[in-house]
Amino acid sequence: MKRNQLKGLTPFPLLFFSLSLYFLSACGAPQKLKEIAYVPEKDIPKTVAVMPARLLPGTKDETGFQIKPGSEDEAFVDKLVRGVINNQLTGKGYNTIPLARVDQKLDASPEGKNWQKTPPETLCRLLGTNGLIFPEIINATMLKTVAYDEYSVEVRITLFNNSGEKLGSWTESASKKKIAIPTSAISALATIAVAAMDEPAKKHMRLVIYDWGWKISQFIPDSPHGNELPEILSVDTNVDKGVFGEGSQIEVELNAEKGLRCFFDLGQFKQSIPMHYTSGGIYKGVYRVREGEQAKALPLTLHLVKPNGIERTWAETGMITIDAVAPPPPKNLNISSGKQGISLSWSAPGSEDLSEFLVERSEKAVGDFQPLETTRDFKYLDTGVTQGKRYYYRVRSVDRLGNRSSATKVRDLTMPYFETVRLPAQFKGPLVPGTYSVEGTCIVPEGETATVRPGTKFNFSSDAKMIAKGALTIQGDTKNRVFLEGEGWKGIDIPEGGRLAITNAAVSGCSPCLNAEGGLLEATGVSLRGSEGTGILTGKNSPFELSGLTVSGFNEGILIKGGQGRIDKSNITENTVGLMFQGGNAEITNNNIFENRDLDINAGRKLVLDDNYLGATDINKLKLEGDILVASLLNAPYPKGTRVVLLDKEEVTPKMMAEHFRSLKSAGIEAFKNRRFGDAHQALQKALSLKEDREVYLYLAYTQMILGDASASEETLEKGIAAFPYEVRLYQVYARQLAARGENEKALKLVDRALQMSPDDPTLKVIRQNLTAPPASERQFSNKKPAPQKARPLEKAVEGAASAKWQGIASFKASKYTEAEKLLSRSLSKPDRETYLYLIYAQMRLNKKQALATTLQKSIEDFPDEVRFYRLYAKHLADKGEIKEALVQVQAGLKSHPDDFQLQMLENFLKESLEEKQEK
Repeated sequence: MKRNQLKGLTPFPLLFFSLSLYFLSACGAPQKLKEIAYVPEKDIPKTVAVMPARLLPGTKDETGFQIKPGSEDEAFVDKLVRGVINNQLTGKGYNTIPLARVDQKLDASPEGKNWQKTPPETLCRLLGTNGLIFPEIINATMLKTVAYDEYSVEVRITLFNNSGEKLGSWTESASKKKIAIPTSAISALATIAVAAMDEPAKKHMRLVIYDWGWKISQFIPDSPHGNELPEILSVDTNVDKGVFGEGSQIEVELNAEKGLRCFFDLGQFKQSIPMHYTSGGIYKGVYRVREGEQAKALPLTLHLVKPNGIERTWAETGMITIDAVAPPPPKNLNISSGKQGISLSWSAPGSEDLSEFLVERSEKAVGDFQPLETTRDFKYLDTGVTQGKRYYYRVRSVDRLGNRSSATKVRDLTMPYFETVRLPAQFKGPLVPGTYSVEGTCIVPEGETATVRPGTKFNFSSDAKMIAKGALTIQGDTKNRVFLEGEGWKGIDIPEGGRLAITNAAVSGCSPCLNAEGGLLEATGVSLRGSEGTGILTGKNSPFELSGLTVSGFNEGILIKGGQGRIDKSNITENTVGLMFQGGNAEITNNNIFENRDLDINAGRKLVLDDNYLGATDINKLKLEGDILVASLLNAPYPKGTRVVLLDKEEVTPKMMAEHFRSLKSAGIEAFKNRRFGDAHQALQKALSLKEDREVYLYLAYTQMILGDASASEETLEKGIAAFPYEVRLYQVYARQLAARGENEKALKLVDRALQMSPDDPTLKVIRQNLTAPPASERQFSNKKPAPQKARPLEKAVEGAASAKWQGIASFKASKYTEAEKLLSRSLSKPDRETYLYLIYAQMRLNKKQALATTLQKSIEDFPDEVRFYRLYAKHLADKGEIKEALVQVQAGLKSHPDDFQLQMLENFLKESLEEKQEK
C-alpha cells in the first residue's frame, strides 16, 4: 500500500525503536536552519500553476547513490514531487491549474517549449494564472540492496506572482534508511519494519516524498482566497501495483477529519466509488476488478465533501491499468497413466500474455474441482494418486495479472492397478483397469452387470473360466485393447439369460474361447488365437452377432451348432477347419475364409454363401465340404474384392428368397410409415413367412394393433419373443398390451424377464412401476353398498372420485362414451393415469377435438413420465395436420424415453411428412 502521511501525527517513542531501528541520516549531523519566507496575505496569489519539477544539474554526488539525470528514476521523482506539492497547495486553499492542462499549454506555445528560460510574468500570462511554483530537486537517492536501503530527497520550491516578483522560497528534505527514527508526524508512520522493506523501491521513495510534502506544507502560507477545506492526515492506496487483474482490489484508505462524505474515481471508467467511515477518522474504499473489464491509464482521485458542500480533491500520482480479460484456455488436453502417476499434457492457446497454467483435479465428475498445482510447462505429472481411483482433470491458462481462463474440457482417468489383482469368484460393476489373475470359475451373477474398460488384462490359469450369467461388457478401444490370455483356460460361457458384448479385445490360449449356450453373444473387432480346440461355439437358441473378427490357430475356428445370427467382415484363417455349420440359422457375408489347413467350411446342414472371399473364384478349387450352395463370392479379400456370381438366379433359390424378403420388409415398413396399414400388413406377413426378423415382428404387431386385431397382435408378439428372446422392445409392446387388457400379472412377468437382460432400460422401469402401483381405489370400493356412516368431506371426495372412475370405465367398455366422459372427467379431481387414458379414448370416440387436446395437455403436465400420453397427443396433432406440433411432442417424449420404438417410428414418419410438405 502507498501511504501518504501528511499532517498532525504524534511521533513514536524513541525507546520503542532503539533495538531495531537505524537513524535518519539527518540525525547524525547538525540540521541547517531553514529560511521561512514571510508572504503578506495581500500578495498571496489566488490561482497558481505548479511547473514541472526538475533535477538540478551539477549536484555533487559523493556516494554515487543519487539518481542519474535523464533516468527513469528521475522521471518518477520529478512527477511525484510535482504531484505532491500540487495536492498540498489544493489543501491549503489555492486554486491550482490541472497539471495536464499546464503541460498542454507549455507544449503548444513557443515560449512554453523553452519555459525554463521564460520570465515568470510571461508564463503567468501564457497559463492564465496569478502565481507560479517552481519545484527544484537538489538531490535524490533511491538505493535498495540486500543489506542496505536508503531513500532521500531535498527539494526547493519558489513562489512567483504574475508580475515576476519572487514571493518566497522554501527548501526541505526527507529521508529514510532501512529503519528510520521519526522526526516528524509523517516519518513516524513511515517507519517500517525490516520485512516491509521488501516492497518495491518506488513505493519507499513515495513515502519519503510524501513526508517531504507534509514538512514543506508547514511553511507555505495558507491561501486567504479559498474555503476552509477538509483536513487530510494521510492517504494510503495500492496504486503502485499499477496493473490490476480479475479479482484484484484497488484499495484506498484515508485519515481525515470526521463527518465527511468520501469517495474516489478511477478516471472516467468508474466514478463515485464510496468510502465508508470506520473509526478514528479512517475512511476505507475498495473497488474489486470484475471479469472482462479493461481500461488503461486511469487517474485515481479522492473526493472529501463537508456537510456544507465544500469539497477537497486529492489526485494520486501514478496511473492504474485494469486488465481483467481472461486469456484463452489451453488446447488439446490429454491424460495417461503410468507407474509414477497420471500424466497431463496440453498445447499453448496462442496468447502472448501467459504466465502459467493452473491444473485442477476432482474425484467427482461435476463440481468440487480443487487447484492442484501451477506450472509454466505444457505438462504435469500428478503423483498423488491411488491405484483403482478415478480422477477428473481440467487446466486453465493464467496471465501475468492472475486472470484465469475458462477451464478445458474435463478429462478423466482411473488409475490402473499396476500390480496383479486376483479377480473375485463373483464380480460386477465397472472393473478398474489393470491386470487381473483369474483362477477357477469367476461369475457375473444373474441380474448383475459387469464392465471391463480399455487397457485391462486378464491372466487365466489352466482350467479357469468366466461365466456371464448376467451381462458382461468387455469394452476395449482401437488403441487400448483388452487382453484375455492364458494356457489351457476354458473361455467365457454365456448360458441362457446371460449376455456377452466384447469389443476390441485379444483372446488367446482358450477353448472354446466364446461359448454361447443359450445366451446372447455380440463380438466386434476381436482377435482369437488358439493352438487347438474351438474359437467360438454357438448352441441352441443362442442369438449371435459376430463382426470384424480374426480367428486363427484352432481345430474349429467357429462352430455353429444352433442359434440364429450373422457373421460378417471377419478373417477366419489358419485353422484346421475355418467354419463348421451344424445347425441354426446364419447369414454369412463379406468374410475372408481361406487358407485353413483342411477345410475352409464344413456344413452338416444346408448353407447358402454370398459375397465371401474363399481363396479362389473357381468353385472346384474351393475347400468346402457338405451341403453348401455358393451363390456368389469375392475375387479378392474383403473389402477390396468385387462380387462374382457363380450360379444363375433360377438356381439360387436361397438368395432369391433373401432378396424377396428384403423387398417385402422394406415395402411393409414404408407402407406403415405412409399410414397404408392394409398394404403394410400384407407385405410384413409375407416377409415373416420367408424369414424371422425382429423389426418385421414389431412393425407387424403395431399394424395389427392399429387395425384393431388384438389377438393377432398378441400372437405375433409371442412368436417374436420366442424367436428373439433378447429383443427388449417386443417385451415392452406386449407388456403394455397385456396391461391395457388388465392382465397385470402376466405383463409383470414379461417385464421382469426383460429387466434381467436390460436392467437399466427406463421404459421397462416405468412400465413396471405402473404395474406394481397399488390399486387403492379397488381396495377401498366394491360393488356392494357400504353401511351408512358419516363421511368427512375429504373422504366423500375421494370415494366420489374413485366411484366415478370405475363407473366411467364400465360405461366406456359398454360403448357409452358420453356417459363415460362425464364420469371420468368428474373423477379427475385426483389425477390418475388410467382415468386419463380412458377419458382420452372416450373423447376420441366422440370426436371432441378441443376437449381431447385439453385432456392430453393436462395428462402430460400431471404425468410427464408416461410415454403413452406423448404418443396419443402426437397422433392427435398429426391427424389434424399439425405436423410440427406433433413432432415437438414426440421429441419431448423421447427425452425421457429415448428407446421407445413407437416414438422413434413416429418421429421418422413426422420428419418425412414435414419434408414432403416443405417440398410441395
